[in-house]
Amino acid sequence: MSNILINDATPETKNLLMKCLETAGFEVIITKNGLVSVQLAHDKLSHITENEKSNHQNSIFPSIPRLRDVFEFIELNYHQSISLKEVAQAVGYSSAYLTDLVRHLTGKTVNNWIIHRRIAQASTLLLETNDSVEQIAVKVGYQNINHFYCQFRNYYKNTPRAWREIQRCQAA
Repeated sequence: MSNILINDATPETKNLLMKCLETAGFEVIITKNGLVSVQLAHDKLSHITENEKSNHQNSIFPSIPRLRDVFEFIELNYHQSISLKEVAQAVGYSSAYLTDLVRHLTGKTVNNWIIHRRIAQASTLLLETNDSVEQIAVKVGYQNINHFYCQFRNYYKNTPRAWREIQRCQAA
């Protein structure tokens, strides 16, 4: 953890500095009497258990402290119908602010991350189960099978069935 002393700063300057620190990967711990305590994201990660490290390494989501709650919500709910508004409410942001924040920090939208998580799970299920494509689509949160086919095709340039066959042939 590091401390930064801010002398004679206007509230606007202090807020700008806080935003810059957070964007640079620092997590602001406390602010008191002009003293700002911060830590790097990797410093915080060093205190997690080995099990959490292996789970984190397997995650499709980037390690961005400010978005941790967003990605946790998506991880817990991707298999059901969720919207940007629901994600924003769950993490205490407005939809517009969350959209801008996620796009600025990751280059993707909240909806892109939801789709990415669903497609990642669908590809795992296609390889590890004999469930039908329709069953898998429902399990990963799609109510419209055609929508699932379109989004899967956008990621893998192939239909789910054809992709499964190719992957299984390559593994054999």
